[in-house]
Amino acid sequence: MAGRLPREFIDDLIARIDIVDLIDARVPLKKSGSSFMARCPFHSEKTPSFSVSREKQFYHCFGCGAHGNAVSFLMDYEHQSFPEALETLAALAGIDLPNVTSTSGANPAASLQPVYDILERAAAFYTQQLRDHPSAEQAKAYLLKRGLTGEVARRYRIGYAPPGWNSLPTDWPRAPLIQSGLVIEKDRSCYDRFRQRIMFPIRDRRGRVIGFGGRTLGDETPKYLNSPETEAFKKGKELYGLHELLESNARPRRILVVEGYLDVIALAQHGINDAVATLGTSTSTDHVHQLFRFTREIVFCFDGDTAGYKAAWRALEASLPLLLEGREIRFMHLPAGEDPDSLIRKEGREAFERRIGQASPFSDYLFRTLQADLDLRSVEGRAALQKQARELLDRLPVGVFKELMEQRLSDLTGLVNTTSVSKHPESRARSSSGQARAPSAWRDLVTLLLHRPQLAELISSEIRARLTENPRAGPLIARILEYTDLRATPTPGMLFEYLRETPEGDVARNLMRRGVLTPEEGMEKEFVDALDRVCALVRDERLNQLIDKSKRAQLTDSEREELRKLTGGKS
Repeated sequence: MAGRLPREFIDDLIARIDIVDLIDARVPLKKSGSSFMARCPFHSEKTPSFSVSREKQFYHCFGCGAHGNAVSFLMDYEHQSFPEALETLAALAGIDLPNVTSTSGANPAASLQPVYDILERAAAFYTQQLRDHPSAEQAKAYLLKRGLTGEVARRYRIGYAPPGWNSLPTDWPRAPLIQSGLVIEKDRSCYDRFRQRIMFPIRDRRGRVIGFGGRTLGDETPKYLNSPETEAFKKGKELYGLHELLESNARPRRILVVEGYLDVIALAQHGINDAVATLGTSTSTDHVHQLFRFTREIVFCFDGDTAGYKAAWRALEASLPLLLEGREIRFMHLPAGEDPDSLIRKEGREAFERRIGQASPFSDYLFRTLQADLDLRSVEGRAALQKQARELLDRLPVGVFKELMEQRLSDLTGLVNTTSVSKHPESRARSSSGQARAPSAWRDLVTLLLHRPQLAELISSEIRARLTENPRAGPLIARILEYTDLRATPTPGMLFEYLRETPEGDVARNLMRRGVLTPEEGMEKEFVDALDRVCALVRDERLNQLIDKSKRAQLTDSEREELRKLTGGKS
């Protein structure tokens, strides 16, 4: 929707909404100077550090770094999707969303409605078949053997697909049956995808049935069969059990990721209601991103066999780009031959909870795994660790967590790390003694622009050209100036929305997480100082380039004149 709704409409919508009123209705705020404060709704704290600015239409937590505008608050606090958040804000503002269409000329949500309808009808049909079909006794016996109660079966809407090639009602429309993956079309004839299987409806966060998983009761393969990828069902983005989890607890302290449908259901049967499962695919970055919208802690729980360790490592790699301060990921492996279902039935809930509490932190798991086959007493072992870990740490977002991980790597290898400083100018530079230097002038400049876009008026056209040519900070500065040129009175909330889906958006969000401690009245002076420092850096860099070139080749007339000016008129 972000790419289809007019930018002017989104800007106007954010401008109409008073973010203080929006947040205060959900998290009580207290006036504090020119801002409003509260205890942060996104992490536990005793002293309020969550600040909301009516002028900026922006919020920022100085504790965990959570920040954003009205749209992102609804997405993070109420777990709404981007389109849902826009719909909520439009309703509050008393305006209608524009009629937007896809490139094919049809509303994509409307075009999928028959698919959602047929999947819902199928879920009800399979539930009824489990209850009434004569051949369902084997399925019932299996579920009873696994210890499932009727209450849990109803909560997860477990059903049964009877044997036979055409068990689904013949009067159902064929097109959505095929689109949904319930029916396979071959040689102009159709047959049911799921036959003689226990059926697990897969629901999205809104509770809509988007697909099914079916477990065989015979010798058929595969043992578990999932719906195919469809427009409604994206395996790499959806998680089984997430809807049910959020129904029981909208703000879970943690979320446990397990491997299968019955693992989720068995844990819920024993009172552990915070488990989800991936859908026959490896854990993806999209999975992790979605989970971090609802919790600050993810625990990956996998089998103790080779496949389980491979799955855990894939989950670790998928999580790297999202590991910021305030978020936690841990790993637990089960005893050989056990899965969550069998182990919790054997040990009970309390023992299983203790295992979760003893799960390895991300940092320990990463370095322990990398060191497993290395001898750190040798130069070769430490060099191998440095190379392997460096490739992973480079994928972490800039921040305190990354700096601490790099420090741990340095402690293990005895090497002083300089890689991240050269690759990420916005991270803290370090002197030869290891002491942290003053924050980067470039970072100060961009951060102040993000928090007060009107400061762009202080940048002359000549300086603009120099700033945007910078290979590192230039693209983000160009994007900010592009927007401030469009709006007479841009707010941070509007700019945040403009940058949301741009290539520079992630860098902007990382910088905004750090916040700005400078009082509002001092921002202009600090910005001018940062601008002067940046211009000096640009000037020195250009001077060095010209001097280096003069040692290797002859300068052009214009370059000689430029060098003369940069050196204060000296020839």
